[in-house]
Amino acid sequence: MATTDQDLHVGEILRQISSSSSIAEILEMVRSVVVKLGANRTSYHLTPKLRSQTDRRIHLATSGFSDKWLRLYEEADFRKHDPIPDIIMRHGEPMLWQDALASKRLNEGEEEFVRQLEAHGLYNGIGIPLFGPKGRDAYSAFTFEPEKLMYDDKTIAMVSAIAGMAHVRICNILEKEHAHNVQLSDRETQVIQLIANGRSNKAIASDLSIGGSTADTYVRRIFAKLDVSDRIGASIRALELGILRL
Repeated sequence: MATTDQDLHVGEILRQISSSSSIAEILEMVRSVVVKLGANRTSYHLTPKLRSQTDRRIHLATSGFSDKWLRLYEEADFRKHDPIPDIIMRHGEPMLWQDALASKRLNEGEEEFVRQLEAHGLYNGIGIPLFGPKGRDAYSAFTFEPEKLMYDDKTIAMVSAIAGMAHVRICNILEKEHAHNVQLSDRETQVIQLIANGRSNKAIASDLSIGGSTADTYVRRIFAKLDVSDRIGASIRALELGILRL
């Protein structure tokens, strides 16, 4: 069978992923692939061992989602009602969100989650289960406009292979011992853990019994030390450095 240009392109992406030592770079490679296939939003749920993909301690990397939706999804009491990731993880294969939802009788909280999903224009999506070493599983998804998705078995198999390779590589990076070039104080370490858990600055202030301006100062100081500009970047960088562990 002849090798196509697309096969060569995928092979090169897999090679680049396998040799990369940057989690952010790996996630960007996966994002670039699915965007070219018609995706308009992507998400990756990096999950603590033996936890649900909607656990409040997940490390969530996204692109394309509105700030309004992200603020809503960061609320643990809201996210825990998302039935889609766990359905797809149990299914063990890529699955359309609509098919996942149709396979389960939803409870009241899950029905409200789906109503919010539709209200934010997020109903058209595909979820991909990702299985890593030592029980480090994850979940990846992308949303799309139906007429823009190049959806066929070969395409989904290709995306699954790339996402799977990316997840395994990320797991391997996290397993390695990293030199702690960045030193955070005990309080800053508490704050970055709360950031990674999806807590807002206001919530961090309440959790640690500190003032709102003090919490803001800690977050800015952490961003500066980690050389990042946002909460997702801070969480990813802290994972890479071994400051945070799954």
